[in-house]
Amino acid sequence: AILAQAIVVPLAAKLCIQVGVRGLMPPIRFKPPLPVRFKVPKGHIVPLPPNAPDIVLGRSLVASAPHRVTADQIELGRKILRRHLGRKGDFLVNVHATYAVTKKPQGAKMGKGKGAIHHFVARVPAGRAMFTLPGLNPFPNMPQRMAAFQELAAKMPMPCKFRVQNNFFGNLSTGKR
Repeated sequence: AILAQAIVVPLAAKLCIQVGVRGLMPPIRFKPPLPVRFKVPKGHIVPLPPNAPDIVLGRSLVASAPHRVTADQIELGRKILRRHLGRKGDFLVNVHATYAVTKKPQGAKMGKGKGAIHHFVARVPAGRAMFTLPGLNPFPNMPQRMAAFQELAAKMPMPCKFRVQNNFFGNLSTGKR
């Protein structure tokens, strides 16, 4: 009996079988992680919650309507901003193309499963600040340079607005000293 226990335990360890109080337990199920390129359904674009607007200090390009933006359009916007701002200009890209879009080859008949991954998109809800120049403008009457954003808005698939959110609140002090 002692010899049988010595053989069963190493064998159970190899087969991922647990030895419990009542004898042998069923094998542990191992679920592999999802693949990197995961085919997703088309779905819908979830709107921003009303109690958590996407407000960022600085100048931003904001989506006016929900839309899917491709990775190529995001990269084109990044190149436009880099060209206008130079090497030292800072900007933030707040959208990332993480959803795979599939497409069947030209002339393929119906059926036979979902097509191969064609490109990646970002689901952008209305009100999302897509591109941001984080520099603050503390002076209220200074002219804003929006040429980069105007060119960028023309390349986006949805209507866009410009938003300037600064830290200038005027003269807040009304008390006398």
